[in-house]
Amino acid sequence: MRFAAGLLFVSALTLVPGIAAAQDTYPSRPVSLVHGFAAGGNADVISRIMADQLSKDLGQPVVVEAKPGAGGNIASAFVAKAPADGYTMQLLVGGHTVSAALYKKLQFDPVKDYTFISTVAKFPFFIAVKAGAYPSLQALIAKAKEKPGGLNFGSAGVGTTQHLTGELLAQRTGTRFTHIPYQGGPATVTAVLRGDVDFIIDTGTVIKSQAAAGVLDILAVSSKERWVLTPNVPTVAETVAPGFDIISWTGIAVPAGTPAPVVDKLGTEVRRALTVTQVQERLRTLDSESAPSSSAELGELITRQIDTWTRVVEQAGLEKR
Repeated sequence: MRFAAGLLFVSALTLVPGIAAAQDTYPSRPVSLVHGFAAGGNADVISRIMADQLSKDLGQPVVVEAKPGAGGNIASAFVAKAPADGYTMQLLVGGHTVSAALYKKLQFDPVKDYTFISTVAKFPFFIAVKAGAYPSLQALIAKAKEKPGGLNFGSAGVGTTQHLTGELLAQRTGTRFTHIPYQGGPATVTAVLRGDVDFIIDTGTVIKSQAAAGVLDILAVSSKERWVLTPNVPTVAETVAPGFDIISWTGIAVPAGTPAPVVDKLGTEVRRALTVTQVQERLRTLDSESAPSSSAELGELITRQIDTWTRVVEQAGLEKR
């Protein structure tokens, strides 16, 4: 009976594609790292930083593939349906949780269709105005309360994390803004400099160089504590909305059902890559901080943010798409 049972076990193992190979030989060919945004953007640059290091650590090329469109959802649908063999990874961004809150129907389940590997980096958003327009966030909010809806803010598009951060700011300060969407962060900078919007919300990658050039003033940062890379910038929490805390992130995931040995190996290598000094320094040039995590921690972050953005969407009365 023991011999028969052993034969059955071996036979079953051979019927599950990739299990034995996953244990001993993964990876034996190039691995794809997919993201859903334009070449040269934040997600693309972070993907290439990680791909460079993981190629060395895994001993196989890690090839970045951009599949832009629909706020990253085209890439997500592609990866969710890819073979669960560890040869297709995805760089997820904070907008992944916004999509879960804002779209009536997606071609993938933002949680169930993935096995999460690790967070890669975390970063806040900054609130900025044309230089000299407002001395502080308190002054901007006071003006907004004088004429609800009279102040416009620009973001990188409808349903982006930047957009919903602005909606949350309005909710937490008891006022109302008019949202003006643009196609990408650079367009919002142009808009605020022209006077088309009163303020913008975006990443340090978009805003900090303009502030250094003296054309923008940064009024606040969205993280609960002052951001380590901008210690002189006050937080929204300490100025107008106690407890306000929005940190966006990037992370790596694979399709649900990927063999555990592959998941474990990828988790180990991703977390190791994020301890490499050169990787950390390259992330800091994007105003991001290396943030390795366990699979469970990334999953909990995603679930928590889906709940947060679902409440924001409902309270703002935004029409689900």
